[in-house]
Amino acid sequence: MSLTYRVTVTPGGEDFELHEGERILTAARRAGVWLPFECGWGSCGTCKVTLVEGEVLSLFDGAPAVHPRDAKRGRILACQSTARSDLTLKPVWTDVSPRAHLGTGDYTAELTAVDELGPDIRRFHFQLDRTVTYREGQYAVLELEPQLRRCYSMAAASGDSQVQFIAKRYGGGQGSEALFSLPLHAVVPIELPYGDMWLRHDDRPILLIAGGTGISAILALAHRLAVVGDPRPVHAFYGAGSEPELVCRQQLTDLIGGLPDGRLRTATAHPCADTSILTGFVTDALMAHPEGLETAHIYLAGPPPMVDAVLSMLHTRKVSLDNIHYDRFG
Repeated sequence: MSLTYRVTVTPGGEDFELHEGERILTAARRAGVWLPFECGWGSCGTCKVTLVEGEVLSLFDGAPAVHPRDAKRGRILACQSTARSDLTLKPVWTDVSPRAHLGTGDYTAELTAVDELGPDIRRFHFQLDRTVTYREGQYAVLELEPQLRRCYSMAAASGDSQVQFIAKRYGGGQGSEALFSLPLHAVVPIELPYGDMWLRHDDRPILLIAGGTGISAILALAHRLAVVGDPRPVHAFYGAGSEPELVCRQQLTDLIGGLPDGRLRTATAHPCADTSILTGFVTDALMAHPEGLETAHIYLAGPPPMVDAVLSMLHTRKVSLDNIHYDRFG
């Protein structure tokens, strides 16, 4: 039998049990003690808590949000730490219910279908054990093997018991190989939703920017905009290495084209026969975008090098970080 530990939260006095090897954030959520969090992955640092007493084990030493000062201050990531003894923790705050966009839950997911979309690119269909609600643009964390967790953005609208993910197989990539090796009807644990990339409702124009399989999140956002017939100007940009890698291009074209004021621009790093596709990177297409980036809500998803290049370009255009919502997985 696995060990269990008692975790006490100060100063409120809430407490909960944590099973050996279980993440602190997961155990707290299961017990109805809602700590601050956002990404669930160790990249944002929102879930940092002060370790007042006890011993923990880090499950992700290379987490981007870990800072050398954290050890001196006794700060740990609740999403990437487990207990080795009873613990006393001091978070920034706790609540008895989740924030509106982060009612994250634990599900089981059965792989029911796989679509070949492009070179080493597939769409994976999973049936969940119950209906799920999320905000389009958010993502899930799949446990593909024990302690092998990977993030994938939902590619379709919320409100069903099914979810879809678009993913690329990366040579030597442990996570993608595990996902692509799943047989039909395999069942995996899944947590969702996570993330801060969801539509803000005001009168600002919208920019949707996808690189590679970042199209997964951008498709979900486009679905939501199409459902409500959003009247705001929507400019979408989609880039990939080659034309065959512009998967779901027609689907995105139809969604954006059905909006009252929607436009789509595509780009590939390698030239192709279709003259409507710009030769270059997404940043090249954005550079030709008229003034107005500073007032738009910008939603950006793709592999880290592409996302970093777009963020750098937006910085030079003096776009406020408050207006940029992005995910960078690869």
